[in-house]
Amino acid sequence: DVYKEKQIAGFKLPSTEAQLRTTAHEISDIIYEKLIGVRGAFATRIAYITVNKKRDGKKTYTLLIADADGHNPRVLLKSPEPLLSPSWSPDGKKLAYVSFETKNSAIFVQDINSGKRDKVAANRGINSAPAWSPDGTRLAMTLSKDGNTEIYIMHLASRSLERITRNKAIDTEPNWSSDGKKLAFTSDRGGSPQIYEVSVLGDGKAKRLTFEGTYNARPRYSSDGNFLAVVNGEKGVYRIAILDLRSGYFDILTRATLDESPSFAPNDHMIIYTTSGARGTVLAAVSADGQVHQRLELQDGEVREPAWGPFLPRK
Repeated sequence: DVYKEKQIAGFKLPSTEAQLRTTAHEISDIIYEKLIGVRGAFATRIAYITVNKKRDGKKTYTLLIADADGHNPRVLLKSPEPLLSPSWSPDGKKLAYVSFETKNSAIFVQDINSGKRDKVAANRGINSAPAWSPDGTRLAMTLSKDGNTEIYIMHLASRSLERITRNKAIDTEPNWSSDGKKLAFTSDRGGSPQIYEVSVLGDGKAKRLTFEGTYNARPRYSSDGNFLAVVNGEKGVYRIAILDLRSGYFDILTRATLDESPSFAPNDHMIIYTTSGARGTVLAAVSADGQVHQRLELQDGEVREPAWGPFLPRK
């Protein structure tokens, strides 16, 4: 502290030339925590999908992970068929995602280091929107195997399924609360897509959470359970918004006309998402209070469905 002439922190991190970016992120996290009192998220990772279209019209879908600022991208999977909905395991070692490589949707879990993949859901009809439970033992997902599109929970050890919603409408895009007791999801049961919340322990009765705008979808809880990030739509304009679950206050954070797929940083201070404009669809980030905006135009191809990973173990 220059004014108080007092040292706030002192540390030494050994680094090779190849590790300089990683070490710089770790230093930034330490400084951020000393100044703000909250752990920084510079040394974390993101997952996302890119879509590249060739001259003959064929597309290549690529699942990647990268540093939180978009640098150091690493390809996990390439496919001529759609890849969707990457979701990090709580320990950051695996990704669940949807693949159409067999022409039908299926949910896979892939080990990031070894590349080993495990097909966990390939039922008749829709298999989509996987979401890890906070304890890493279950996946919430959207299935239509029983005739209607509903939310289910798969217990990964046994592969047994538990049906959570029972409604004639479409229920999709589940996301876990940090305590593992509730799921937020998107449903059109009220006539238009809105966000609902249901207990995973109760009778399946859902509570509507969003009332601002004619469209609200893709809910994502903050890690403290106090907020939901959503895609809010009104008159053809789609922006990232945040809902305070304690007060009900609803705030639109972004300014463009086609923003999608919000995902909180593990410290809840930033939200990553995609935004579409003249340069195509790129990654962008906004602070949870809407004051800071930035774009990460480092990717090749159209970018879809970013997911911010958990904190990595400290050295």
